[in-house]
Amino acid sequence: MTGTNHTTAHPAQAQQSTSHRTLSNPGAASSNSSNKKRKPSTGDPSGPASRHHHKPSSSSGAAGTASNGNHGNRVPTADKLFQNPAKRLKSGDPSPVSPPPPSGVPTISTDMLASSPPQPSHATNNVTTTTNSNAIDLTVSPPPKPKPMYAQPSALPPKNGTKKILVKNFKQRPTGVPDEWVNKTLDMLDGALTAVFEDKDDTARGTSSEEIYQGCQSLCRAGKAPLIHERLVARCKDHVAGPLRDGINSRAVGTDEELVRVIEGAWRKWQERLRVIQILFFYLNQAYLYPAPDREQIWDMGLQLFSTHIITDTKFRGRFLGGVFKLYENDRKGEADLENSNLLMASIRILSNLGLYSSLFEPRFIDVSEGYYRLLAEEEADADDVARYARQCASQIQKEIQRVEKFNLETTTKRDLINIIEKEMILYHLPDLTDAGGIKLLITNNDVDALGVVYSVINRIEDAGIKIRPIWSKYIKEKGSAIVTDSQSTDMVPALLSLKNNLEGILKNSFAKNVDLGHSLRESFETFINEQRKGAGYKQNARPSEMIAKYMDLLLREGIKAISRNSAAPEEDEQMMGIGDEDALLGNQLDQALDLFRFIHGKDVFEAFYKKDLARRLLMQRSASADAEKAMLSKLKTECGSGFTMNLEIMFKDIDISRENMASFKLTKAAMERNSSIDLQVTVLSQAAWPTYPETTITVPESVAEYMNAYHSYYTAKHKGRKLVWRNALAHCVLRANFPKGRKELSMSAFQAVVLLLFDDDKKPLSYEEIKSATSLPDVELIRTLQSLACARVRPLTKHPKGKDVNLTDTFTVNLGFNDPKMRIKINQIQLKETKEENNQTHEQIAQDRQYETQAAIIRIMKSRKTIGHNDLITEVINQTAKRGKLDLADIKKNIEKLIDKDYMERTEDNTYAYCA
Repeated sequence: MTGTNHTTAHPAQAQQSTSHRTLSNPGAASSNSSNKKRKPSTGDPSGPASRHHHKPSSSSGAAGTASNGNHGNRVPTADKLFQNPAKRLKSGDPSPVSPPPPSGVPTISTDMLASSPPQPSHATNNVTTTTNSNAIDLTVSPPPKPKPMYAQPSALPPKNGTKKILVKNFKQRPTGVPDEWVNKTLDMLDGALTAVFEDKDDTARGTSSEEIYQGCQSLCRAGKAPLIHERLVARCKDHVAGPLRDGINSRAVGTDEELVRVIEGAWRKWQERLRVIQILFFYLNQAYLYPAPDREQIWDMGLQLFSTHIITDTKFRGRFLGGVFKLYENDRKGEADLENSNLLMASIRILSNLGLYSSLFEPRFIDVSEGYYRLLAEEEADADDVARYARQCASQIQKEIQRVEKFNLETTTKRDLINIIEKEMILYHLPDLTDAGGIKLLITNNDVDALGVVYSVINRIEDAGIKIRPIWSKYIKEKGSAIVTDSQSTDMVPALLSLKNNLEGILKNSFAKNVDLGHSLRESFETFINEQRKGAGYKQNARPSEMIAKYMDLLLREGIKAISRNSAAPEEDEQMMGIGDEDALLGNQLDQALDLFRFIHGKDVFEAFYKKDLARRLLMQRSASADAEKAMLSKLKTECGSGFTMNLEIMFKDIDISRENMASFKLTKAAMERNSSIDLQVTVLSQAAWPTYPETTITVPESVAEYMNAYHSYYTAKHKGRKLVWRNALAHCVLRANFPKGRKELSMSAFQAVVLLLFDDDKKPLSYEEIKSATSLPDVELIRTLQSLACARVRPLTKHPKGKDVNLTDTFTVNLGFNDPKMRIKINQIQLKETKEENNQTHEQIAQDRQYETQAAIIRIMKSRKTIGHNDLITEVINQTAKRGKLDLADIKKNIEKLIDKDYMERTEDNTYAYCA
């Protein structure tokens, strides 16, 4: 029946009715659209008078609902309408008729008595009827339709609430089936199970799957589902605990791995049989087991039986787990082949499917893994090789993660395995991983990869920076001190830069830019560079500052030529040189040297040497790049302040002003009247800003002397009150000389030019005394000048007798065989090099300036404090002079005594000092 609300149209609405629903109840009269009375059913005891008219409803086709709020009209239910078989029996016909098959199941012939239950017969003389007090009288015309109160239906819901849909099962549920049919059907199902356990198909077992399915369905509809379920569970249990278990027991007589292989095969076979059973008893599973949460479905029941009687059985459990662990261990050792790997994967899948992974497998597996890695760590750590052991730890973690993914282990297992490796191999062997000798060797060899592995392994359990920092700091200090104290080495700064670049590369690529290690790197450099070594002396302790200043001088004087010889990062430099960016390359090298300068406490030593070298470069025009000079000056000003670079800026300003003055002098009449073969350039220096140079007497040629006097007159006339003092030691010139083998231009100092001009147009030899008398040079300067002309690589003069030293009895002549492939030749190298005496004088000047600075600091403190204790005064002096250099306590005490002697301050009671106004 498709609808329980049957509506009969009135005559006035007959043309508007589109369809009428028809009762499908056998024996009921068909519904007509006319108003004539219908013949009542034979079995209806109520008669026409007892039937009710059916009131029309506003909606038709709603199954199992009341048509409206009228309680007098009742709708027949499916159970009342279909309590008789689908096909009624004639009176006196005892033949049972099968119920209609369910949808999707092939119809079985009526001679298969076991597939469908016999139907109960209720025959009468006429037809079989069913008493139904809720039946609708279809023979009486319905009452007239009430006139609607409104022109259109109301949108409000009815007063009695929303209508409810009641779905009924219209399939026939026979009761009271014969026991003979039940037993016969159960025997058929039992035989089917036997055939499944014996791996027989439909042909071999003689009964089709359709017939077995329908027999199970019919028994379930007859209320025999519990009986089928009980029989099914018993048969499956007998099979698993019997033949299946016995087969495993008889075949697994070898190793535990063999038992795992046998159980895995039995598991696959049992799964195949269980799938067939699930298909045959599908109706039981869906209609009886699935709706009841307390009953296990067929598949779950089969898994539980296999778990109880095979896996968790005391006979197999220990050996099965031992075999699984052995297979896993073989895979860890790299001894497992593809077959064993697949077997291990399948066995772990069995445990997961049976729900035994967390309760049975995982706890014991973690314990076994802990023992395995404990033994492995003890074996590997004995090798006393930090890099190899760290790689082993990292490799085991990575491989274990891959195995977890390969064998589909749980995430909790992955976490526990990693924790075990970190504990057994790293935490308990942390002293082996932080061995000072091993890590120092890796740093010395610049093994970036190995150090990165060591750092990452240690960092898994603790802060690797804190663990490595003592070793790291100690190595830097030892290595740096060895470079600084090597007095024979002239490449101290390139060596320090190379060390720093290597350490920064390790810090970046191996230690992940660890903040603690970065601070330790800078602190260690600052420590060994400024370390005051006992017995080394002031000059040796100040050597780093001096060498850094000289290294900057080398870069600014020679440019990329010096970089190619002293580069600390050759790969980076080659890359810059490859793209032709020489200025960037020079700037990069200067920045590296400036980074070392930042570590220096004694800035006064650096300032003195840098100032002296800058003066030499400016006066002799030997700077490789004017832009680099100004850029370096700007960086020093940013780093140390304007007070540090004030004199250096004045030096650059003097050069510019001197150039302007010289251009103005060339336009005067006095300059134009001079010999055009002489080009004079004069640089006027501010005495307070430039280094102090000695006054060296020299007799210059008359033509040059006249030119110099003309400029002297011009300058003193232009700047009233100023006095010019000539510093001939810094003068240099270019001399054109005609040798028998060609004309050359010789770039040399003024002293060399004065000596060489003595041999102009005169080929007779000159003695040492004659040269000294003609030039008025002191012996020190004259000997050095003659050595550069007659004993160096380029020799325009010849010394007699030959030798490297110049004696007072030597004579000199012009080298008539002088020849060189270059047109312009530089022979003033000796003048550019700093002599030992000049170096000592510079250090003495620095020490003297420190004394003055110390005394000035003491006076400033005394003026502001008036009275102060001894220790407080020492501390204040050190703090005020820290940027210029670290002072010795002995020097501070000496300067205090000097100021007391000069009555600037006095000593009072309780070891205090008072300022004397």
